[in-house]
This record gives sequence, C-alpha cells and structure tokens, in this order.
Amino acid sequence: MLDRFNELSSHLNALLNQNPAAAVKQAREINLNTNERYNLMALRAATLVDGGALTQQQDAVEEGVALFRELHAKFPNAHIIYNLANGLVATTGHPPRNANWLSHQEETRKPRAEARRHFWKVAQDADADSALRTQAWTNLANQFSNSYRLGEAQDGWLAALEIDPENGVAASSAARNLLWLYEFGECSELTRIEAMMLAKIANRHRDRIIQYAGAQAADQIAAFACELGDPPPRSAHQDPFISWVERERLTLAPVVELVDPALGKLDWLMLPGVLEKESGASGRPPPVFAMFNMLKGDFILARDLLWRANDDSAWPRTGRFGDTLDYASYGPDSSALILAHRTALDLLDKIGVVANHYFELELQPDKVYFGRMWRGELNKTTGVRKLNDKVVQAITEGARALYGLVELAEDYENSTGILRSQKDLRNAGTHRFVVLHDFGDPEQTRQTPEIERHLREPFIRETLRALRVARSAIQMLALSISQREKVMLQRTAGHAGSIVLPDHDWIRGHDD
Repeated sequence: MLDRFNELSSHLNALLNQNPAAAVKQAREINLNTNERYNLMALRAATLVDGGALTQQQDAVEEGVALFRELHAKFPNAHIIYNLANGLVATTGHPPRNANWLSHQEETRKPRAEARRHFWKVAQDADADSALRTQAWTNLANQFSNSYRLGEAQDGWLAALEIDPENGVAASSAARNLLWLYEFGECSELTRIEAMMLAKIANRHRDRIIQYAGAQAADQIAAFACELGDPPPRSAHQDPFISWVERERLTLAPVVELVDPALGKLDWLMLPGVLEKESGASGRPPPVFAMFNMLKGDFILARDLLWRANDDSAWPRTGRFGDTLDYASYGPDSSALILAHRTALDLLDKIGVVANHYFELELQPDKVYFGRMWRGELNKTTGVRKLNDKVVQAITEGARALYGLVELAEDYENSTGILRSQKDLRNAGTHRFVVLHDFGDPEQTRQTPEIERHLREPFIRETLRALRVARSAIQMLALSISQREKVMLQRTAGHAGSIVLPDHDWIRGHDD
C-alpha cells in the first residue's frame, strides 16, 4: 500500500512539471474510500493547489484548500498547517503591478492574514521539520514583501537561512529585495555588496532550490546571480557591540543590511527632502524632522538598554531587594530589559502620529492609536472596516509602503494577529508587572493577575523581535515619505527649492 502511494505521489509530482492540467484531472479521480484516505486527501489537495495555481484553475485551488481545512481539523500538525497556508496564498494570486494593487490587497486581506498566521506558527515550531520551517519563513517573508513590509521580509529570509544556510530561494529573494531598494536610492554601496553575497549563496545551491521551488525557479535564480559580480572581502568587526547590532539586524539604515564602519554612524536613516507646504515658514525645517529625530533617539535608547541589560555589571548595585525564592531576577538590568521592550513598541503609536501629520490624515494627535488609526468603523452589514479615504489617497498617489504599516497594525491589533502577543506583553509591562526568572518554571510560582512571569532568555528574544518590528516600521515610514516626495516633486511646476539640514552632532560640536 505504501509503495502504491509513493508511486502515485511521484507520478503526480512529475506530471505537475510536464502537464499540470492533467495532474489536476488525475488528482480529482483519486479514490479516497480506502484505508489510506487521509494520506490520499493530502496528496489530492497538494496537487489541486499546485496544479490549479499553474493552470489558473481557481476552482481546483479552492477545492484543495477545502481538503486541507478538513485535514487541519483532524490533524493540526505543522505539515498540514504549512500546506493550508500555501493553498490560501494560491487563492489570492500575485498582486498586480498596476493601479489595481491596493484593491487586490484589500480584497485578499482575510486569506492573506490567515496564511501569515499559519506560516508564522510553523516557523516558530521548534519541533517541526527544519525543511518545513525554512520554507515557512521564506513564504512568510514573500508575503511581507508583497505588502512593502520589506524590513520584516528581510528578517524572514535571513531567519530561513539561519535554519538552512543552503536555502537558495530565501537567499535570492533577499538579494532581490536589497537590489530593489538600492535602485530606489538612498542606500549605501554595502547594500549592493550584500545582495551579491546572497545571490552567490543562491547560485551555489541549485539542488536545494529545485527541492523548494522547482527547476524553473532554479534557472531564473542562476541567471539572476550571474548578473552580479563577486563581492569584495570583509573583515570582522572588532567592537562586540557592532557585531551584536549587525547579527541581530538592529541598525536604523534604509534597509536591513550589514554594517559599514566607514559610514561613521550605525543609524544613518534620514528623511528625504520634504517639499514645504506652509507659506511663511522662513526657512525653518518642517516639524516632521523633529518627530523623526525623536523616533530614532527612542529606538537607539531601547536598543542600548537591551545591550546593557545583558551585562548586570553595567548597572550600579544601589538597590536592596528581598528574594522571592522563585528564581526571579530583580534590579535595574531586569527593569531595563522590560523597559527596552516597552519603549520599542511604544514607538508604533508615535510612528502613527508622524504618518497622521505628514500624510494629513486629519486625526487629532492625542487620538492616534497605531492599531486602529487606518480604518473606519466596522460596517455591521459587510463585516468590513474600510480604509480611511485619506489613507487610500496617500497610497494610490504613490506611497505604497504606507500599506505595510496598515498591515503591520492589523497583525499587532487583531486578537489573532501574528504580533498580538507583542502588544499583550507590552500592555502587561506598562499597566501591570512583568517579572523575569533566570530559570525554573514561572508557572509553578505563586500566581496573581497583577504579575506576568517570563523566563529571561525567551523574553530577550521577544525584545529583539519588538526592536525589529519597530525598526521595520520606521523604515516603512521613511520609505512611504520618500515615495510620496518623489511623486510630489514630479508634479511640482518650475524650480523646487530646498534647504539642507546640517548634522546635529556637528552643530553641537560633538563630531567632525
């Protein structure tokens, strides 16, 4: 029986490459009334999804998704969850590269959010097969990229490479992402160099690309890699802080890239030139620059708190604490760690304030809440919260990266969103108490609703994730403003004057 199943599986896989329409037809003819019903259901479902996507038979894709949902109800394992996510992505299709892009994203919003949740669950499952996890990260990153969540996409592809350093699909996607941003402008030459490094990784592992994405994708990636030269050698960083920031992808640069010491500053992301909207400003810079500077300062502080929290000797031991006999950690290092997490996520509301101001969304500044600011009230008839008209206007006029912030907000705000646990943890640290434990089981301690307990090491990982979310959101904000300014400059008749903002440290005498 197993031999017959494997033979059928191999036959359908080969047929998908040669004649996907025939593969769909034969999959529908599989008899499910056997002892191998559920394995055959999975095979039929996978063939219908893949073949339907290749032949643009939407009914076949939806039939495959329905089968995976039935299997998921009975066997919610990582393999079924991953395939259900792939099926959902296939139902949405690729976003068009035209004026219908926003409409497509809105119409497919629900299945795409569900697919992200499933990919996320598999990627985070330490017990899942490593090949499945690396593909889940890759596909999740692809979903981020389609919505201009480019920093999160780069994080996802690099996470996939950490699991499988030979994942050429992830390496190639990450390289293309960097090159797109490099060609958009405002990146360093190191962006192109890192793209070269990633492309070479992809080209060295053709067999793995075929395993994950097929022979056609392998040919395309090989051609892409040949377009780039060989990257120059790089020496290791001498400063452990610089090495840590690069390894954890925590620089505020225009893209998620390696650190170039020659630039002098780690966090060199700046706003583009902004056309003046107010008359009589007398050459004074628009307020958006002050807001953006404060965003950067808060992020840098949160990152520094996390770095210093890893060294308990960095803090003065002026406090006397009663030990609670449960391996809890008390002192400024633990408090700094909790504050770093909270500060990182507090940046989201401030990013919303900047977006509201710059894009003139017309919300009261003290009523801006990042998770809820982008959409109107729920329509009880349709069950849909439509995008605010001003948000639609900004995106359709060219600031597509703004939609990345909209989608990130939903993943953060919605009860089932992939970032909701981050919001809940931030709220606990703000309004109640978070206590960290060096080891042991926090669940076995004396419990009270006023205290949320976590092991220290997992909490550090959550704080790193929160910082990356904040970094990505700041990058999306800057990119959306750059996109808007390029469009506005093209529409401006005659000469557009500008002022150059001098470096703040130079003005203060801190830097040459």
